[in-house]
Amino acid sequence: MEFKTTRFGQLDIRQDEIITFPNGMIGFDNHTKWAILADESNESVGWLQSLEDPGLAFAVVSPRRFIPSYKVRISPEQASSLQIGAGMETFVLVVVSREDSLVTVNLRAPLLVNLSLQVGRQVITTDEQPLRHVIATETIPLRRSA
Repeated sequence: MEFKTTRFGQLDIRQDEIITFPNGMIGFDNHTKWAILADESNESVGWLQSLEDPGLAFAVVSPRRFIPSYKVRISPEQASSLQIGAGMETFVLVVVSREDSLVTVNLRAPLLVNLSLQVGRQVITTDEQPLRHVIATETIPLRRSA
């Protein structure tokens, strides 16, 4: 499938690379088809690109890269919707945000992806994960006055 994005240009997405989020994502209920793209300049970051809106993409990371002890606690109903079974490959991602000079991730609403079935779901964890966890700070260069 060829798909033109505003951020990454023309993409050729194979059928086995499409991840279906049957319930969409929080705030994006109507967006159900997505692809995970690698970031050419930062191996820690990926992009979750909507295949229904060329301008919609979220920076995502594995939370365990920054918090090795991170665990997702979800309800049985949330787990069953992903049809996770023995031997199936699953992946956890969190959305990256920038607020002023801070780069944060939302640990309370991770994205769970069953890679074996190419199905995903954004969940709200059942424990007290932080909504915003700082993973980096950016130094903003200041201009000198003329």
